[in-house]
Amino acid sequence: MNDSSQFLPPAGATVLVHGLGRFGGGREAVRFLARRGCRVRVADKSAGEDLRQIQQQLQDLQEIDWRLGQEDPALLDGADWFVANPAVPDHHALFAAARQRGLAITQEVDLFLAAYPGTVVAVTGTNGKSTTSTLLHAALLRSGADALLGGNIGHSLLADEARWRHGQIAVLEISSFQLERLHPAAAVHGAVFTRVLKDHLDRHGTLSAYHAAKGRLAVAARDFVVHAADDPVACGYASTARSRLQFADTTPAPHSAGVDHGYLATRLERGPAERLLHRDALRLLGQFQVENALAAALAARALGAAPHPIALALAQAAPLPFRLQLVAVLDGVRIYDNGVSTEVASTRSALQALNGRIHWVGGGKSKDGDYAAVANGVRPYLASAHLFGAAAEPLARALAEAVPEAANSTALQTAAVPTSIHDRAPAALAHALATARPGDAVLWSPAFASFDQYANFRERALEFHSWLATHRAASAAGG
Repeated sequence: MNDSSQFLPPAGATVLVHGLGRFGGGREAVRFLARRGCRVRVADKSAGEDLRQIQQQLQDLQEIDWRLGQEDPALLDGADWFVANPAVPDHHALFAAARQRGLAITQEVDLFLAAYPGTVVAVTGTNGKSTTSTLLHAALLRSGADALLGGNIGHSLLADEARWRHGQIAVLEISSFQLERLHPAAAVHGAVFTRVLKDHLDRHGTLSAYHAAKGRLAVAARDFVVHAADDPVACGYASTARSRLQFADTTPAPHSAGVDHGYLATRLERGPAERLLHRDALRLLGQFQVENALAAALAARALGAAPHPIALALAQAAPLPFRLQLVAVLDGVRIYDNGVSTEVASTRSALQALNGRIHWVGGGKSKDGDYAAVANGVRPYLASAHLFGAAAEPLARALAEAVPEAANSTALQTAAVPTSIHDRAPAALAHALATARPGDAVLWSPAFASFDQYANFRERALEFHSWLATHRAASAAGG
């Protein structure tokens, strides 16, 4: 949406920023609008200490009209623009009132796309968005490109405005929440899709609505779209982009990335495949991480990066925090952290990547009430299950039910997965560790949303690390 000043509030406009958020988007939108000379009003239903801290971070902006703890429609009086937080649904009363009054409605990511002078490559999908974005950004930097990284990954690119340049590349992680409100005129140079599966039905209502939100990125792409060759959802997205590039765990065809005798390889034209590195050289665990690396490599090549720098970036990349990684060995038991998981596909991918007997720790709040799908997804890999939170009891019942031995079989297999139920995660983790034997693995991978007991997945993940630190100390002391 470059050079689209009509999509930006002009100087002097009164703009209501609704919902500051906890990861910087609202804060940086406020600063960006203030720099443009707008009159900024800030509203949030919370007036808690976390938002007070954000307010203090913005105390150098003297003209901000603060309305914390308020969401009355009167907040819209005199406003020309409404900046919505992606986490706030469309049916929210203030959002609906803004539409009713005919206010111009935008969001932080649209402000960025409208103002940014460089090239934008956006990354979305159900799982692996942050890893793929980070790998792509690292490959571009290693190739000598001037590149930024931000978006849903936890950093607003509006904060980097002083560094913006023509010829620069911004790697933007973008969520379905942001995409469902993306302006129809929004444009990006490239779109990268990790697999589009099932998630956030609590927000979007239906699977088709979730998939449609993701598909808006393909429509916005002008130069290329990258996706898995066997992803039926992404393959079905309409796009007018100049090229469509695919990745698969097979020898790459032209205009694709794949695996050539164990080597990750790209093949943009009809010439031979360009080998990057052997899959065993990756520090990232699991086939799903191979796919993330292929997606990033393919996008980097499409942007002009050379094979060797891409290979170096992929080889050096460590797992992101809370993504599948070995974090400790306690009394011979391997402890793996996959705390980012809020749905079953991520947990199933993690289970498939591990060897030996696995003791799974999962739980939280279901997004769709389909406990049978979760049980069927994890059951084949488990030596035991240790469940916590709102999902614990219904999931334990689902794990205990008989299931078909195979998709095309009518025979039933009684699930004999030993299962324990706990209120909180630390108790479930302790029980899993006590159950495990040397050589076994304990996998922390919740597979459910965190909102039954935690503010967000990060708070839940940090509780896991607090538990781990305590047990490490006890193990080191011989306790």
